[in-house]
Amino acid sequence: MTTASPPPGTADNAKTMPAAGRAPVATPRVGYVGAVLALLLIAAGVVALRDTAVALGWLGGPPWIDTAIDWIDGLRFQTWMIPAGIAAVLAGLGMLLSALTPRRTRVIAVAARSAVWIDPADLARVTSHAASTIPGVLDARSTATRRKIVVTADVIDPNDPSIPTAVDAAVRDVTEILAAAPKITVRTRTVEALR
Repeated sequence: MTTASPPPGTADNAKTMPAAGRAPVATPRVGYVGAVLALLLIAAGVVALRDTAVALGWLGGPPWIDTAIDWIDGLRFQTWMIPAGIAAVLAGLGMLLSALTPRRTRVIAVAARSAVWIDPADLARVTSHAASTIPGVLDARSTATRRKIVVTADVIDPNDPSIPTAVDAAVRDVTEILAAAPKITVRTRTVEALR
């Protein structure tokens, strides 16, 4: 004897749904700092290999590391050291802040039972397409952020007030899939204004 599965949306079915995943986030700023430090470390390794080749007699010339150590050892206080020290401290603080800064969320949550997101650039493409399907609109371009969408439509008749309203309605229909409604701004330009 088989038992019927519970209908969708019941408490038993909700228990089987996976937990929502974390939203994709931007690359951490400290990653760029790490890449620069990695390049500097590679350069230091190249210098060490060069000095090893000089010590083994494979290359001629003085060892660069010994020359740098002798130069640092012979230094006396000079006025340029104060701004250089301040710059080094500020660079260190900048690296520390970049490591502690939380990563930005770049995507927009879609109203779904599982974790689904849309990139603002993709949302702009969808809203541009929706606006361009309205009669009287020749072309439409959109920009989108996580909280705002701006649609610019090129229209034939500047005196037809129904076109901006229809564009706004079409964009709102598309953005109904989002978990939080963004602010929508519709701008129209006439064909004459483009000439």
